Amino acid sequence: MATRFAVSGDFGSETTRSAGRWADRPGPRPMCNRATVVAATVAEAVDSLGGWIFDRTAAGCETLVLVPGSGDTRALEILGATAIDLGDALTHAEWATGLDVLAAAADMYLADARIREAFRARRDRAAQQTYLWGRGPAVEFGDGFALVNTYQVSLAGQAFKRAALDAAGVSPGPHSAAEMLWADHGHR
Repeated sequence: MATRFAVSGDFGSETTRSAGRWADRPGPRPMCNRATVVAATVAEAVDSLGGWIFDRTAAGCETLVLVPGSGDTRALEILGATAIDLGDALTHAEWATGLDVLAAAADMYLADARIREAFRARRDRAAQQTYLWGRGPAVEFGDGFALVNTYQVSLAGQAFKRAALDAAGVSPGPHSAAEMLWADHGHR
C-alpha cells in the first residue's frame, strides 16, 4: 500500500496524493506550497479569508495576495502574506502557473477574463486547488463550482485576523471561526 499524505486545512480528497507518485515526477519540486489570493482590496481579503491566509502561511505556504494598486499592506503582513499589484501580475501570461492554490473573489472572477482563463486552465490538474470566495456561486460562474465545507480557522488565525482587521481599518463583524470557499471541481 502506497504512503498517503495530505496538506492540513485543504479541502477535498484530491489533496491526498500518493507519495510514490509525487517522488516519481521528474524535475525540481517546490519546497513549500504556493497560494495566491485575488481580491479587490486588502480589507476584503482580510475580512473574508484572513484566518485561512494566516493558517496557510503559518503552515509554511508562500501566500501572495493580488490587489489593485499599492496601498497600505500592513494587514497582509500581519497574516504573513505578501501583497502584489494585481495589474502588474496579470500582465504576465503565466501568472497562475505553478500555484498549488488559487482563490479569487467571486466579483474579481466575474470582472476579469484573465482570472477566468486561469481557472479554466487549472481545471484538469488534480493537484491544483481553485476556489472562489465572497458571494456564493451563481449561474454566471458556469459549471463546476460547489460549496465545500467551511474552513475552521485556528485560534491563532482568529487572533491574527482580528489584528489584521484592525490594521486594515475594518470593524470586526460577528465573531466567526469559519470562512467559506467555493471549490472549482472542474471536469474531474
